[in-house]
Amino acid sequence: MTFPLRLQTVWLSVRKSLEPALARAHRRYQALAPRERRLVAGAALLLGAATVYVGLIEPPLNALRKAQAELPALRAQAAAVADLTARAAALRQRSATPAGALPGADELSGSLERAGLPSGLWALGKPESGEGVELTLSQAPSSALLRWLDGAGRDWGLAVTQVDLTRAANANGRPLPGLVNGKVTLALPQSGGRR
Repeated sequence: MTFPLRLQTVWLSVRKSLEPALARAHRRYQALAPRERRLVAGAALLLGAATVYVGLIEPPLNALRKAQAELPALRAQAAAVADLTARAAALRQRSATPAGALPGADELSGSLERAGLPSGLWALGKPESGEGVELTLSQAPSSALLRWLDGAGRDWGLAVTQVDLTRAANANGRPLPGLVNGKVTLALPQSGGRR
C-alpha cells in the first residue's frame, strides 16, 4: 500500500467518525439566533487569529529578538577572527622574508595600528644615522607604544637604538597623562650583537 493510499484511508476513517459530530454542530449553529451566530463566528475568528499568531508569527519574532541580542557578540568574535587572520598573515609574511631584513612600511604600519596607535599619531621615516626605522610620535599613548616596541623586538628582532620622548602637553602647557611626543629609532642588531 502506497503512502497516498494509506493517507486517504486514514482520512476517510477520521471523517467517518467526525461526520456525526460535525452534523450536530452545524444543526446547533443553525438553531442559534443571528446575534449568537455573530458572537460564535467572532469567537472562532479570534481563536483562529490567536492560533496563527502563536503558531506562525511569535516563533520567528522570538528568533529575531534572540538574533539581535547575540549579534554584537558575534560581531566581536568576527573582529577577533579578522585580527587573528591579519596577524597570522603578517607572521607568515615575516617568516618568508630573509633573516636580517627590515620589515616593510606597510607591515610596520599595520602592526602599529593593531597595537592601538592610530595612523594620525605617528609617522615612519629613515633615521639620519644609517639603517633602521625612525618612528615620530605626536601625542601617542605610551602604553600602546611600549606594547608595540615589545612586539617589534619579538616579531622582527628590532632593537631600540635611540629614544627621544617627552610627555605630551596641551595648548596651555599642562602635561597630558599617558601621552608622549618624540622619536624612537629602531634597527636590526649587529651580527655580533644581542638579539
